[in-house]
Amino acid sequence: MSKRPSFARDLLDFVWQNKKWWIIPMLLVLAAFGVLIVLSASAPTPFIYTLF
Repeated sequence: MSKRPSFARDLLDFVWQNKKWWIIPMLLVLAAFGVLIVLSASAPTPFIYTLF
């Protein structure tokens, strides 16, 4: 039974093989928004709002 690559690994392979470098900044922005959403429901919320 072979092990399937993870979604992240599969996406990186796609970017590398097809030279779709414009996808990387979009993924970084989406990841940053995801981190902000997760942190908005936690204790350091007041400190995050002072940054913006």
